[in-house]
Amino acid sequence: MFTVATECGGRSRTNLGRVRLDASRPELAFPVPGGQELLAKAEGMAKNALSWPGMVGMTSRRFELLTSSDTFEAWVIGWPPGGTIELHDHGVSAGAVAVAGGELVETLVSESDDGSVSTSRRRMVAGTSWVMGSRHIHDVVNDGYLPAVSVHVYAPRLTSMTHYRIVGGRLLPEKTVRYRKGDVVP
Repeated sequence: MFTVATECGGRSRTNLGRVRLDASRPELAFPVPGGQELLAKAEGMAKNALSWPGMVGMTSRRFELLTSSDTFEAWVIGWPPGGTIELHDHGVSAGAVAVAGGELVETLVSESDDGSVSTSRRRMVAGTSWVMGSRHIHDVVNDGYLPAVSVHVYAPRLTSMTHYRIVGGRLLPEKTVRYRKGDVVP
């Protein structure tokens, strides 16, 4: 059984409660899953994530595509002790995460109307899941002594991630990486 974590701030432009059509992506002819559907998919896949090949004995952060469709994709991510991903967003994609094993710490960035930022942290243990909107900017780290495994489901499919840094209390974009069906687009 998974426990849904409460949101710890941040802005969201995405209605997470229902299936929606994504008008910004006319190539999507199918309804894009809403937050509760993404959460159900992530929690369901997390039940088998610990047995996914490559998730045992990893020495660096590892990610594998579990499944994808025209409207969503799901990834299993292995986090060795110290494994991290820097501050980033998920482009226009909303998402859901379920922690299958171990513990992760998420640092969430909230941006005020004046452009100043604040951060909050939360520890996510195995069995915890959460939903995030398309403006969810965060980093994730395994600061424990044991590996962690999580499942991430995005809708629409992940097409970009912008990485950020905080300088002088402001959020500054550093680089944007574009993806096509899981592959980096140069």
